[in-house]
Amino acid sequence: MNYAMIIRPIIGALIGYVTNWIAVKMMFRPLHPIKIGKWNLPFTPGIIPKNKERIADSIGNAISDNLLNEQ
Repeated sequence: MNYAMIIRPIIGALIGYVTNWIAVKMMFRPLHPIKIGKWNLPFTPGIIPKNKERIADSIGNAISDNLLNEQ
């Protein structure tokens, strides 16, 4: 039996799982900037906590424009 046909999809699934896990962690964590001396560590805070005011405004505008009507 050709084991490469079984092993390659399993390795691909593991790589995909790890990269997705890292991406989600980078989006939401850390909540506060990490400082080393007077410099901020890159990509801190995560993209969601960093832009929460802008995201909240965009979601509010989308709901008021598309979901709610004048009635």
